[in-house]
Amino acid sequence: MVDITSDLKELNISYDKINVLRQGENSDTFLITTSKKKLIVKKFKNLNFQTITNTYLNKKILNQLVNKKLFPKVVYQSKEKDFLIYEYIESIKSNKDKLFYNNLGMKIREIHEIEPCKNILTFEQQLNFYKILLRKVNKEKVYTRIEDLLNDINIKKSKIVFSHNDLNAGNILFNKDIFIIDYEYSSLNNKFCDLSKVIFEFQMTEEEIESLLKGYRINFDDVTKKQIMLWQRFNLYLDYIWSIIINSNENQLSKENIESFYLNKYIDFDLKNQK
Repeated sequence: MVDITSDLKELNISYDKINVLRQGENSDTFLITTSKKKLIVKKFKNLNFQTITNTYLNKKILNQLVNKKLFPKVVYQSKEKDFLIYEYIESIKSNKDKLFYNNLGMKIREIHEIEPCKNILTFEQQLNFYKILLRKVNKEKVYTRIEDLLNDINIKKSKIVFSHNDLNAGNILFNKDIFIIDYEYSSLNNKFCDLSKVIFEFQMTEEEIESLLKGYRINFDDVTKKQIMLWQRFNLYLDYIWSIIINSNENQLSKENIESFYLNKYIDFDLKNQK
């Protein structure tokens, strides 16, 4: 874990308490309590992932996210883009009803309408970096399945947007409004990457999916249903690949059997949707 006390001292930020929220492969996240407010501090650390992460730290993108109230107010960002402080938002329980999913759909659409910066990576470029990382740990054969899945979703002919790419439930905060955090893996990608991810994360019913897509302003027809299924399958396999990369990182405290856990999730989903 990295030490942030010297960074806070240089910024003249006094605090009463520091709590470690998460030690990740790309960054460590802290909650600091001051006399007036709570702040989130993210210290980015892993050079192995630098080429595929943190596009959102570009000032043009970050300002849009804050101005659209998609991301909390930023207090400080280092010029080196290795240190970020933003206001803490306490997420409260929300009834996951039609209104919530409709609003979530609108928020995802707003993310996808963000104007990207120059030289932003495409999702395919990110995947190529994964392939390189897999090669380093002698697991390149695992990537061949990704190429088949890419053909199924026909990504080369897809309209691409600024995409979050990691919309798990923990990255979606609710407190009167919906905020979305942790854009580290954002890139230019197909809109169904994010939509299918949240549908799977919240295990939405068809009625809830309709509300989400209504907020996003697309129809829940057979073509859309097929795209959601294909992208859910793709995302699950990508989670498996990511678990291999995480396990290969000696600085990462990995969970036991994490690779088999994600592989089994993908296999179970694939078998279910072949019926």
